[in-house]
Amino acid sequence: MSSVNVRVAIALVLAPLWSRAGVMYDVATRPVDESNISLAGKAPIPVVSRYFVEGGKVRVGDTNSKQIFLFKDRTMYVVDPSARVVHALKHATLSDVTTHYTDIVKQLETAAAAAPPDERAAAEQKAADMKVASDRILHTVPHDFSLTVRYESVDGHACRIWEEHENGVKRLEVCVAPTASLTGGAEVLNGMKTLSQFRQGSNFAFGVDFGLAEWWSDIAGLGGVPLLIREYKYDSVVSEVMLSGMRIGVPSAQPFDLPEGFPVQDGPEYVQWYAR
Repeated sequence: MSSVNVRVAIALVLAPLWSRAGVMYDVATRPVDESNISLAGKAPIPVVSRYFVEGGKVRVGDTNSKQIFLFKDRTMYVVDPSARVVHALKHATLSDVTTHYTDIVKQLETAAAAAPPDERAAAEQKAADMKVASDRILHTVPHDFSLTVRYESVDGHACRIWEEHENGVKRLEVCVAPTASLTGGAEVLNGMKTLSQFRQGSNFAFGVDFGLAEWWSDIAGLGGVPLLIREYKYDSVVSEVMLSGMRIGVPSAQPFDLPEGFPVQDGPEYVQWYAR
């Protein structure tokens, strides 16, 4: 058998393993303060997080991280290596949180309707206040994306700039590369889709907090993988997030397993976790 045929045979044998290998990449978040003249010429040191994605599961953090976040099975697991414990944050998806607030409001309204006359006014006010708070938390801000003619290069990959406006004000520049041009691009995009199901999932996906807003439908329309995200405030860049170093090589399943010997504690509820 020729050397070429040997290489082909090996590739065919390993192909199933590679397809399950997943993707690793790094996300670097760099704060920017263009208003501070004293920082002129000084590049702040970015905070870099290691990401692992495979089959829609996402892990944020490596063995050296103070906390590791696992997103799978509609649950967010927070691994604390120093305390050797895992917190399982259930009811963590956007739909779960929405249902949670809707149920609370209904319960308060029902209790108010059944309250004695001398307590009804206070109970109705409590229900009304919760309804206002729920509407504010669940409010969706429209994201208006527009394609520009500007191109940049990120980690050796060409990408095209989209601008995102909210209520007529520019908030983001997103440099998007074609999915097929990136190693494991489809896997990374699938991981972002998983993160979009979670509250603050956009923050984990690319460093921008859209709160409870459903943003995946917007990102899907960009037709590729965001490699660079610039966040604007008052017409100035305040942060940059860069995805780099995408490579195949996640050992199948292992990065997404909970550590052996770490007890898994339920809760606190997702809403309480972010209210701490």
